[in-house]
Amino acid sequence: MSSVKVGKYSFDWTDHHLFTEETGPLRYEYDELGSNTVKILQLMQKLKDTAVGEGPPSRFDMYAALRDHHSEHETLSKLWTEVNTVPPWVDWHQIERGQKFFYRYAIANLTGFALQGFVGENSAASGVVEVLVRTGGFSTSLLRRRLLETFQFILQVTKDVDAIKPGGEGHISAVRVRLLHGAVRERIMKLVEARPDYFNVEKFGVPINTLDSIHSISTFCCNHMWLQLPLMGVHPSQQEMADYIALFRYVGYLLATPDKYFASVATAKATMESMLLHERELTDTSRVVGYNFVQCLKDMPPFNISADFIAAGSRVLNCDEFCDLLGFHRPRILPYACFQGLCWFVRGLALAQQGCPRLDETVVDYSRKLLHRAIITSKSGLGRASKLDFKYVPQLGKLTGRENNDRPASASLFSRPVESFFFCFFLVIVLSSLLVAGSIILLFSL
Repeated sequence: MSSVKVGKYSFDWTDHHLFTEETGPLRYEYDELGSNTVKILQLMQKLKDTAVGEGPPSRFDMYAALRDHHSEHETLSKLWTEVNTVPPWVDWHQIERGQKFFYRYAIANLTGFALQGFVGENSAASGVVEVLVRTGGFSTSLLRRRLLETFQFILQVTKDVDAIKPGGEGHISAVRVRLLHGAVRERIMKLVEARPDYFNVEKFGVPINTLDSIHSISTFCCNHMWLQLPLMGVHPSQQEMADYIALFRYVGYLLATPDKYFASVATAKATMESMLLHERELTDTSRVVGYNFVQCLKDMPPFNISADFIAAGSRVLNCDEFCDLLGFHRPRILPYACFQGLCWFVRGLALAQQGCPRLDETVVDYSRKLLHRAIITSKSGLGRASKLDFKYVPQLGKLTGRENNDRPASASLFSRPVESFFFCFFLVIVLSSLLVAGSIILLFSL
């Protein structure tokens, strides 16, 4: 058994881990049923628009078309039956417990997903970022909505157990995402037929391939457990790990991701570690996506988070060497103090919840309601639930480059409510610790 170190994370290689000989071929495998379904649905829509005659084409809802016409074609029927058949290994009580995990540690989970999941995983997966910059949704002006739609998807599949059952809003969103992936894949492959150098299939594999899907589900359900929360002082229990992984094993099944890679905590952990070892490859495109991510978030009302805070948190969760290669600057000490305050806050809250079940229930319920309102229904969020339709269409000659935002920078720390709160919390903990230490020293000196 050999020890492996990637960034700040170390692990022992076991029989559960995957060699590149196993993962490499997965780049050329993909959801063929999903792609074929998209082709049929798009043809049906084209025939419908042709029959209507002149005028703009009608808005195309692929999920609605699949729902209404799945009995008319064998391929559509096959996909519809697949996503509406619950695998025998699904335990709804466990799924429900897994959903609560996301809201139990909501602040830590959202912070980890943004600063490690996106910065440390998505930007470092070379094939994934090549797809992202071709959809246009990762320009600075559009990235905010793209991120909100991703969070909407997470919120919908974790809302409650009925939401993820067939016909529930989370289940419907998962099927929509699967169809969206098929549409993006088919569009890019058509452009490759017209101009082979548009996307390097030989190097990156088929767009949104099976390996990409495994990596994505791994990021959603495993990185919290081992790469994110522990670095913020939160340590999920074995039961919490098993429950949350079981939830995303089922979500992955709906997205046509092979579920065997998430069949147990040990297997899922080894899958995550294999992705971490084999799939981290920073490129110039990675630096574009990382730069736009910072530009999108910094100084955005109402939180006005600084680029320094984003860089400090990213460096804590990913390591300095990685962030240097990604092109992130090195902030001074104040942003690190703010991020440390965040870590101490989420750790203290987690310990309090573990000791008081009633507080835990209150935090879970409050976080669920607040996040759904803030991200999905409020005017400052999406305004209403997105249908996750195919609106970021790849085009020849259209690649996202580095973009700045034109928002004015906040003048001081205290015009940044999130950072000022966590900095004050940091000061309270430090001063309290000094006071306690001083009292102990004084007591023993008497």
